[in-house]
Amino acid sequence: MINFFGVNTLNIQDTVKLDLNDISKELSFLLYLLRNNANDELLMKQYVSDLDWKMFMTLAIHHRVYPLIYLRLKGMDATLIPTEIMASLQQHYHNNVMKMLHLSREMSRICGVLKDNGIRTLLLKGPILATQLYGDLAHRTSKDLDILVDADDVEKVERVLLQLGYELQDERILGNWKKTSHHLSYEHKQHSAQIEVHWRLNPHYDKSFSFDSLWERRNDVMLSHQIYHYLGNEDLLSYLADHGARHGWFRLRWLMDIAKLLPMINSGDMRVHFGRYGGQQYVGQAFILLSRLFSVDIPHDLTVLTMNSKAHRLAETALYYIKRIVKLNPVPEKSVAWHYNRYLFSLMTGKQKALYILNKFLPNSRDASVLPLPKSLHFLYLPLRPFLWFWRRLKQPSI
Repeated sequence: MINFFGVNTLNIQDTVKLDLNDISKELSFLLYLLRNNANDELLMKQYVSDLDWKMFMTLAIHHRVYPLIYLRLKGMDATLIPTEIMASLQQHYHNNVMKMLHLSREMSRICGVLKDNGIRTLLLKGPILATQLYGDLAHRTSKDLDILVDADDVEKVERVLLQLGYELQDERILGNWKKTSHHLSYEHKQHSAQIEVHWRLNPHYDKSFSFDSLWERRNDVMLSHQIYHYLGNEDLLSYLADHGARHGWFRLRWLMDIAKLLPMINSGDMRVHFGRYGGQQYVGQAFILLSRLFSVDIPHDLTVLTMNSKAHRLAETALYYIKRIVKLNPVPEKSVAWHYNRYLFSLMTGKQKALYILNKFLPNSRDASVLPLPKSLHFLYLPLRPFLWFWRRLKQPSI
């Protein structure tokens, strides 16, 4: 098989080795097209000579990068690409345009109403990321809107969303739901738009990333005469790396987000951020994957992050999910669940591991849904927790 992983611009592969030998030709072609320097006509012909186009399409859709793939292939020799593949990519591209326009309208409506109610919001992903990182709403896909609010405002946000026609999708029976989770999901009754309301950036509480501190470091942008707020560049890089790491980077879109953000990062500011808040190993993992898979030029002052042994181990493990078509969210497939749970545990610091184990002993609303009890007997969920957890695992459908 031809080695399609050329020379890295920073020679990081000279010191950081990843096993890329068993990556399929279809995935290799996808990675090639997502690089900025993908313009070698001879290499293109080598790729497409015996490509499984059905698998290629499956990968482009699974990794949620089909808008970028469509735009890249549209500018290449039309005789190299099957007509039906281009037609399918074009249809997916146009469908995404409509979806993103719809999400943008909802973003405008919801943020406007929340502001009128005195509620501060920070947008995490969605249309704001598409416009600020990709420069075009149509170049990124989004399933839903992710909005971060102060934990004290969650109930106010819910009242607003209910008035706007949204319904809560999560179980919330016990009163400790803010401790055992970090977001709630809502869906509109008529047009099915989905909203995730976050009160923490991730499942692990850290006062360094309290809403007030994130708000002070925020970015502001005006779009269509309306001001939106989103994470500051350093917080955004940390969040995207943390989010991608927790999901095993099973979608390449998350790595592309970081590649687009990287030119906006000031290395000095980022080093200060790491010194105060940590998270170097997750960003290091992302940088290793970007460098080895996409030949992304990592800023010289930040290449030291790729030399971190934990970052390297995490990057190697993430390849397990990138090489396969797997779904890890919201529940991992049974075929990879054991591997993924070990990987998740390896991500955590010692303190996070202790809190994670402690949290596992706390009952949650899913336990209450398995065994409904009157409120006066809710104290029984604590001793019953191990048995209810095991029962849920036993009943989890095989995907």
